[in-house]
Amino acid sequence: MRATAVVAVLFFIFQSAVAQNKGDSSLQVRQEDGGSVAVRTASGFLNQGSSLKRTWYVIDDQKAPAGLDHAGVFPRLDEKEKLQYIMPVGTVSPKQAISAVEVRYVLFDVWGQRLRTLSVTQLADSSTHVDFRGSNKWVALESEVSQLVTVVSFVARVRTAEGGMWTFDADRMAPHLRDLGLQVVAADLIPDEQRMISPGLIYWTYSSKEGEPVKAAGILRP
Repeated sequence: MRATAVVAVLFFIFQSAVAQNKGDSSLQVRQEDGGSVAVRTASGFLNQGSSLKRTWYVIDDQKAPAGLDHAGVFPRLDEKEKLQYIMPVGTVSPKQAISAVEVRYVLFDVWGQRLRTLSVTQLADSSTHVDFRGSNKWVALESEVSQLVTVVSFVARVRTAEGGMWTFDADRMAPHLRDLGLQVVAADLIPDEQRMISPGLIYWTYSSKEGEPVKAAGILRP
C-alpha cells in the first residue's frame, strides 16, 4: 500500500513538471486576424470562394529586451511591375534603449507546413518603438501567396544601446509552434535566403530539414 502511494505521488510530480514545462509563461502567444485568404494577382483573384482567414501569431518572449505587437505579413500586387510581394508589419516596443532589432516571420500553408522564414533588421536608436511597416518586401510566387494561411512572428535578436546582444532560443520556441498545429523544427526558424542573380531572375533557397535536400524556387521579372 505504501509503495502504491509513493508511485502515485511520483506520477503526480512528473505530470506537474511536464505541465509547467509545456506552459512556459515566459513565452506568450497572441493571435490576431490576418485578413481574408483571397488575394489579387496579375492573373486575377485567387481563393475568392474561401471563407478562411489568415491567422497571425505573435510569440512574445518576456526575457527579450523588446516586445512585439500587431506583427505579420500580407501579400500585395505591384500593378506596375506585375509582381507579387510579401509585405511585413509589426511594432517593436523596447524595454530599454536599443540600437538594432531583428524580427522574423515564419509562413505556413493551410496544412501547417512551412513555406518560408523571412527576416527584417532595423538599425534604429530607440527607447519607445520601432515600426516595421514598409521596412522591407520580398518577391513571391502566386502559388505561394495563395497558400499563405498562418504567420508566426517573433523578435529574433536585439542589440541594446549599451552594446549587449540578446538572441532567441530556437529549441525553446519551436515546441510552441508545434502546439499551434504547425509542422516545424528549430532549423526552420532560420531565415531563407533571397537573392537576385541576374537582372531578370530572382530566386530564394529554402533552409533544408534533416535528411532533406535544400529546395529552391525562382521567378522571372517581366
